[in-house]
Amino acid sequence: MANPRRRRSSHPAIIGAVIAAVATVVAAAIPVVWELTRDRGGSGAAAPVQGTPSAAQPQSTAPATSTGARPAPTLAAPAASPSRPAQPDVLPLVDMAEMDDFEGWEQEPLIVAGKLRDPVLTTSPCWLNDHFTVTFVVSRQFRLLEAAVGIADESSAGALRFTVLADSKEVFTTSVGLGRTRPVKVDISDATQVSLRVSTTNLNQCHRDSIGVWIGPQLRR
Repeated sequence: MANPRRRRSSHPAIIGAVIAAVATVVAAAIPVVWELTRDRGGSGAAAPVQGTPSAAQPQSTAPATSTGARPAPTLAAPAASPSRPAQPDVLPLVDMAEMDDFEGWEQEPLIVAGKLRDPVLTTSPCWLNDHFTVTFVVSRQFRLLEAAVGIADESSAGALRFTVLADSKEVFTTSVGLGRTRPVKVDISDATQVSLRVSTTNLNQCHRDSIGVWIGPQLRR
């Protein structure tokens, strides 16, 4: 009678190897599953890769210097104030403010010593039997008063006296007759007011038409 067929059992060594392999795979998978579970338990967003800028952190577009520091902002230079116009070195005396009403004085051109003179300041003191004076404000802005003096050729014979006053004090005087002129150059550095005067030299002139002429009076700085 034949022996019944028996089922072969697995060899113990093979079963142990299989169990060891399964345990190794399970042990390797546990850390991976743990990492995935922790990340999902956070904000749910994947952590940015190192070196890649995050969308939540905008990057500055300011250029950096060679040392890595940002350049300091450049301040605009203040606007230059407009410069004042230069003052003229020479100015006609008649351009200055007057202290009186200019009564008795004229500025019409006249012939003196054979030449037509203009600009001029003229007066005839005979109407006052003494002198005529005109005063201008100079405010210590000028160094010199320059002019020439004479008598109009249409006048009668005889000399007239010409005087410069600085703040009512005589600083220059001269007498001139017909056919002649004399220069005038006076220091007025300390004067706030300058006066020109024409005076008679004798009472007989008051009965004649004698015209004294200041030729081109000007101020120099």
